[in-house]
Amino acid sequence: MYRAFVETPEISLVQWYDRSALSKLSPEGIPIITSLSEIQEANLYLLSISDDALEEVSSKLPLTSFVVHTAGSVPMDAIPQKRRGVFYPLQSFSDNQAVDFSMIPFGIETTVEKDAAMLMQLAHLIGGSPKNLSSNQREVLHLSAVLVNNFTNHLLTHAAKLCASQNLSFELLRPLLMETVRKTEQLKPHEAQTGPALRNDQKTIHRHLERIEDPILKKIYKTLTTSIQTYYENEKL
Repeated sequence: MYRAFVETPEISLVQWYDRSALSKLSPEGIPIITSLSEIQEANLYLLSISDDALEEVSSKLPLTSFVVHTAGSVPMDAIPQKRRGVFYPLQSFSDNQAVDFSMIPFGIETTVEKDAAMLMQLAHLIGGSPKNLSSNQREVLHLSAVLVNNFTNHLLTHAAKLCASQNLSFELLRPLLMETVRKTEQLKPHEAQTGPALRNDQKTIHRHLERIEDPILKKIYKTLTTSIQTYYENEKL
């Protein structure tokens, strides 16, 4: 988000707080501070830090400030200031990977209506799509995001390892991955389900389980197979 902000002329970055910074200036000339005591006055203080640190850091900012966090599953009330809010980008961020903010929805929540308008404008300025979400809605959305992104990526990691064990390129799976995502644009996820679990192909399931050496992956396979079968059995009722 820093990159998106610094490249948007309408947004004025006053400072960047980074407790482990080695430089006092970013390459773009934004002052970098390592102590909260050096923070200057600003219209908005945006906390993009670990969830567990939000309460501690926000409590050290002036109580009259407008303080906002970017966390998906932390309630807005974790911030003690009366003017508080959430600016939650629904996207996965990785080092050295550029992000197209025009494809990102932002969950917006504030205690003051005019502050919501500010965050909406901020999202629009960097190309995002803001949406008013309550803390409960945002938490469920974040949970859903963990399922479709974090858990899926972990399964991809295991798949890549399995491929490597037989000198197979992970690139062979890429067309399947792309088609899996593309289907969700036309079908509901439960309508796109395929595979041996859905067909109850026990011989294939048994062979797969024999092939898997990692006990944790074996348990994941069994759990997901049971979940798929139970879901579609209930659908028939």
